[in-house]
Amino acid sequence: MLKYMFVAVCALGLTACASTQSVMPRVDIVDRPELGGLAQAELGDTIVEKGKITTYDGLALKNEVTWGDGFILKKFTISPGRLRARQSDSSFTYYYSDKMTTYDAILGTSPYAAGGLCVKKNDPSYVRGFFQTGKCKNNFKPAPEVSVTRVIDLDAPNFRQELIYNGKSDNTLKFLYREFSGDYARPSFSQDVQYDLKDGNTIGFKGVRIEVVEASNTRLSYRLISSFPDPRN
Repeated sequence: MLKYMFVAVCALGLTACASTQSVMPRVDIVDRPELGGLAQAELGDTIVEKGKITTYDGLALKNEVTWGDGFILKKFTISPGRLRARQSDSSFTYYYSDKMTTYDAILGTSPYAAGGLCVKKNDPSYVRGFFQTGKCKNNFKPAPEVSVTRVIDLDAPNFRQELIYNGKSDNTLKFLYREFSGDYARPSFSQDVQYDLKDGNTIGFKGVRIEVVEASNTRLSYRLISSFPDPRN
């Protein structure tokens, strides 16, 4: 009899686990602008961009939210920031916070990595907190102020290159080249670039070729002839 009861309990546990699934990332290839078309840019705009970015669905939390008082009930706090979707079931998506803490009067404050905010799939206005995946029911105070966003997977081989227009001085055009790895600019891979239009209206850098149509200290009209090389896998 005990054997059958054990099998039944395991089956129920497996069913519960199977109902929750991991949220898969999305790989986006950034490649703009289109080749050959006339493009416009303001001072400080990115004029060429290419890369591969792996992202997850996410929530941007604008305000600090709490649950509990720290005495009768443990107090949970989620600080503003981005929460990444990690799990989902038939009804909810669970967004985990890396800025969540728990507090009680005896143990004090400690990080809590197993909770965050959850959103009902058929009603995005239904936002609650959770301390355990599968239980989306806790009302944090004040109400969470959230917006939909994308969260970059810093463990993936993300890489992005961009060329930024930095204006014109006499016949010299100025640009800033930058590389990004993960979610952060790499200062050691930033470089100021200048070109003299007396040498022609086609400029090139790291595989990029641009035909300058018109340039001033505030605007640039151009055509992209070729872009950066495709990102490595």
